[in-house]
Amino acid sequence: MIIILRLIFFFIALIAGPAFAGDDKGIYIRESRLLEEELKLSRKPDIYFVFNLKEKIVYVKARGISLKELQIKHFKCWGSPVSVNAYRVREKSALIEPEREMIKPGESKKNEKYKVDAFELADMPSSYTVVLDGGVAIFIKPSTEGIVSGISNASYSSVRFVTRPILMLWNVLKGTPYTAIDIVLDKNDARAFYWSLSEKSKAIIDTP
Repeated sequence: MIIILRLIFFFIALIAGPAFAGDDKGIYIRESRLLEEELKLSRKPDIYFVFNLKEKIVYVKARGISLKELQIKHFKCWGSPVSVNAYRVREKSALIEPEREMIKPGESKKNEKYKVDAFELADMPSSYTVVLDGGVAIFIKPSTEGIVSGISNASYSSVRFVTRPILMLWNVLKGTPYTAIDIVLDKNDARAFYWSLSEKSKAIIDTP
């Protein structure tokens, strides 16, 4: 209902505001299209995500209701601008994926009890890549905490500033879209986002 009301408001603003400058009208059109896309997602019970880079917040939503808000510490966009539509999550990948210990058949005795460990937040990675349809890749990193993470983030930044322009040029030559978005979150927020993210879920990206 909230999304529907916001969408109605934007349409009224477009019709009733002939004094809008061209750039302002373009912004309102983009905002209304973003709301339309979210309205489509809110009609289903699935969890979806909104990367609001203007407000520097990642929203975890369902039925138009915000379930969790993750504050973005810093972000950087590379390559082609994102289009106004809902992207499908193709995969999420981390250098070290969370794993449960495998129990081989026959290793436990008949009356022996064993405990199956459940994943906890601390088991989730804080550095990973989320690949969306349309050539969009989102790289999640934790904010710097201590010497070790500081060195890791500094090394990542150095590699990023070398590889991103090369990948951009390579994809331009191939004629394929390429968009990379680096996002820095609090460590626990990054883990929580990985935990809530599933393949085939949908995401909307709202850029400045």
